[in-house]
Amino acid sequence: MVRSTLLAAAAVASQARLSSGFSPAPGLRTRRAHAAAAGASQTGLSSGFSPAPLRTRCAHLLRSNPVAEVAEIDLDDEPCLAGDNVVASCDAAVNGEIDELQLQPSLPVQGTQTKLSASTNLGKCICGAGSFALPHVFLKEGVLGGTLAMMACAFLAMTTMQSINQSRFLAADDGLIQPPSSYVELAEVSLGENAAKVVFGLTLAASLGVCSTYIVFVGQTLASLSADGISNNIVHALAPDMDETRWEIFTAATVFPLSLVRNYGVFAFTSALGVTAVLGGILVTLAYGVLVDPGGGIGEALAAVSHLKMWSDSFSDAFGGSFGTIAYLFCVNFLTFPIINSMQDAKRDWDGAVSSAVAVIWTVNVVFAIICLGFYGEQTQDLVLANLDNGPYLSALKILLCVDLLFTFPVVFSSGRQILENALIDPGQTEGEEEGAASLALSRAAVTGGAVTTCFALSQVGGFGVVANLVGGVAQGTLAFIIPPAIAVALSRRKSIGGFDASETSQWLIGAFGVAVVSSVTFFTLSEAIR
Repeated sequence: MVRSTLLAAAAVASQARLSSGFSPAPGLRTRRAHAAAAGASQTGLSSGFSPAPLRTRCAHLLRSNPVAEVAEIDLDDEPCLAGDNVVASCDAAVNGEIDELQLQPSLPVQGTQTKLSASTNLGKCICGAGSFALPHVFLKEGVLGGTLAMMACAFLAMTTMQSINQSRFLAADDGLIQPPSSYVELAEVSLGENAAKVVFGLTLAASLGVCSTYIVFVGQTLASLSADGISNNIVHALAPDMDETRWEIFTAATVFPLSLVRNYGVFAFTSALGVTAVLGGILVTLAYGVLVDPGGGIGEALAAVSHLKMWSDSFSDAFGGSFGTIAYLFCVNFLTFPIINSMQDAKRDWDGAVSSAVAVIWTVNVVFAIICLGFYGEQTQDLVLANLDNGPYLSALKILLCVDLLFTFPVVFSSGRQILENALIDPGQTEGEEEGAASLALSRAAVTGGAVTTCFALSQVGGFGVVANLVGGVAQGTLAFIIPPAIAVALSRRKSIGGFDASETSQWLIGAFGVAVVSSVTFFTLSEAIR
């Protein structure tokens, strides 16, 4: 039995690497993967999508004990950066450093997370900057329309997160030693290599897409502070009347060198910072509306809600123009694997953990959105933080949120960057020689620069709500509403030897809903761009 913080961090880092979608697929292995595979050939190291869930130096450290059979890893440490709705925020540091995709012979791992711990961590992965866009979503969809849209999205996301875990065990029953430990691996064993590559690509799109929303969030928030000469806040004092585009350029330039850092241990503080910033932002926004503007308390805000529209004026505008923002919040299916892998009994406890987390987050966000809509009505901004004034305390809170996203960006960005490096950088390049190290560093910098530029370009599509709607509705929506039903149906057909099973009906309906979401959001976004 092993219970050390070092091994816990290594295990979480391993699960994060696999779950985030860049478990090395055939043809996409990194130089380190090749080196590790060559050095471990005598141990029977498996290729690409091996179901072994632990492939980092944790196994290397345990390998010195030849009689060890099962390593019980203490995974009480949070497997996700708290407060962030991200694609690959489930990283941890080993002695302050993580070797990316370093494969080592693995041992079966027994997680230690309870159902409550897993539910808490999943809730942290769901909550994030998207919460501040929900009041505007309710403005567009109507009070009842927004409530029902959030209910539908949350319920279906919960269902498919549970379905993913069930599919893992169905795949294991189909001949695997252990259930698949990453989304890519599950897609490959159930749908084939091409589907695994699609999941790989969608992970890249989601990673860069979420990062682009961070650029928009920081740009919009700092631009509003910069333009406010009345409050005389520090941002206006240092950079008066700087427009949003220039702030977004500044943000992209700031995150570029941060994204070159490969020691993610230096960003570990963003976990606590994220919780403080997001919860602080929600509480302060509510307190400001109750006590300052418009004042009058919660009762007056709720009374004002009754005078607002209950349903959207246009179904296409509501579904195509804002539903993706809700999906941006709830559709974190690709983040579930490190949490599942760290549980004591995922087969028994995961469904309950997901139900509890989604129910609490849905309730909190619906209440927050409706009350804020009651405060500001038709004046509700794309990000409700823009409805607050820029006094010293409120401006400090907004700056704290921006700083949190600046330092969260590199961790979220890491999965997309790693996918691009795997595909674009010659695995023959080495770090050993000075010339080779310089060439590798330049190649990595070029890839990072191109990816950051892509994030900036995507941020120019529109405001935070528009970009979040596109990312959530297309990349995250596909990973949540289309891929899981396809996996479930494929495994079901395999069990029934190709025959139709009535239990597939619900999966087909969820898949059809996912196609409707993705197609409508894509059509709406293209239509707006053409205008």
